[in-house]
Amino acid sequence: METKNPFQPLIFTEDIMVTVKEDGEDRKVDAKRHWVRYKVGESSDIRYVDGGEDDIASMEDKTIFMVPSIHRLSGDPFHYDASATERISGTDRIEADTRFLDRHAACESHDMVEIIYESPGVECCAMTKEQADEQEVPLQYMSGYLLGKKNGLMKVALSKTVIDETSNTYYDNIHIIPETTVKEWQCLE
Repeated sequence: METKNPFQPLIFTEDIMVTVKEDGEDRKVDAKRHWVRYKVGESSDIRYVDGGEDDIASMEDKTIFMVPSIHRLSGDPFHYDASATERISGTDRIEADTRFLDRHAACESHDMVEIIYESPGVECCAMTKEQADEQEVPLQYMSGYLLGKKNGLMKVALSKTVIDETSNTYYDNIHIIPETTVKEWQCLE
């Protein structure tokens, strides 16, 4: 059994407009975009505004920081690529558009999963040439939409777009992972 990822997976949903081709013409329609990410930080921001009075009012807001995946080298702490960090600001927006996911080791429906797999493509932290030579393939933790398992490959998408009026769903950020590299996977709800 692998070490449980301490970072909590979440879905962030955003209302967007997409262009669809209908009868040879482009038309803009409403859609919802869903990103599956890991929460890696949170901050409170206080801004001061001039309300037209003699004193200055303060407004407090919240920001959460997210990444698409987490990785871990054997014996080391969990890491993530800081350059891939995304942020969402606004307490109301976070509460309305973010839903945290729970992990389940056994379940019947596998629409969303967290997989733990050996990923030689993960970049790591700074180290000496000797330390790099000693490294093993790191484990990567990734959550997303399970698109299927076929011919020894798992397909996992990190985001999806649902067009409101047709309910058509399109997946993005698709990762194709050999099942032989998968160490463990869990269902998410």
